[in-house]
Amino acid sequence: MLDVAHRHRHGHGVALAFAATLMFASADTLSKYLAGIYPINQIVFARYVVPLLLVVAMYGPRRGVALVRTQHPWLQVLRGLLLTSCTVTIVLAMRLMPIAEAQAISFIHPLLLTLIAVVFLRERVNPLVWLAIAMGFSGVLLIVRPGGGFDTPAVLLPLIMALSYALYQALTRHVTARDAVANSMFFVMLVGAAVTGISLMLSHKSPDLRGGLLLACAGLFSGTGHFCMIRALESAPASRVAPVAYVQVLWVILLGAWVFGNLPVGLTLLGIAMVVGGGLFATMARPAPVAAALT
Repeated sequence: MLDVAHRHRHGHGVALAFAATLMFASADTLSKYLAGIYPINQIVFARYVVPLLLVVAMYGPRRGVALVRTQHPWLQVLRGLLLTSCTVTIVLAMRLMPIAEAQAISFIHPLLLTLIAVVFLRERVNPLVWLAIAMGFSGVLLIVRPGGGFDTPAVLLPLIMALSYALYQALTRHVTARDAVANSMFFVMLVGAAVTGISLMLSHKSPDLRGGLLLACAGLFSGTGHFCMIRALESAPASRVAPVAYVQVLWVILLGAWVFGNLPVGLTLLGIAMVVGGGLFATMARPAPVAAALT
């Protein structure tokens, strides 16, 4: 009976993770559209302040001041800065290149995390993981091949995002051993909202009613995604939840084709499949971080 309850709970967690990927993909699609109208920092601010308010509203009444307690204050600040960097670079990348290609390149972060673990933490990995790493990076080369129509600076942005997110995940493995997921989420959103909020003094554009609603929706999609992911991680092991993050690439391809008319084909689609396949194998071959797909 207990096993059945666990399976039901785990299944519920995986379903929530699927919902989170759709919300994140929706936030990214809307962010790409808004990036042609508003400054990047203004879009990112919306994507952090709304989730921050949601976390406080959902967990504040129940946890009170315990929500703001952490055993790793400076690491939490660093995590917040890294994730803010991730969001800024991926939104800028999506403004400069098709959304599916930008997202796919950024999903090499599990491969970079594996390399970081091998080089700096002296972890040993399955030889097949090296094959997955080679496949993933080969996929990136296919996406950005000569004649693909992408400028070098634009291609570097999702790579920077991937590196920032790999470092973010490495820190997440450490802090979540003692801090609750909701607490970690609170600090990340607080740092992101604070940094981008300050930047609004330097660059912002007053939105009209429609623009304000769209910015709020981008934040709401992102916040709902974060909430679903928190609940998913409370219901199922991270090892079950983390691989689901790659469904986000599929959602992005579908939404990008629907909204922008950009559908990857041929070698580009093959490259995306190789990146996803390599990253998925690397993710499943080693312990998963507690916070997956949080941009």
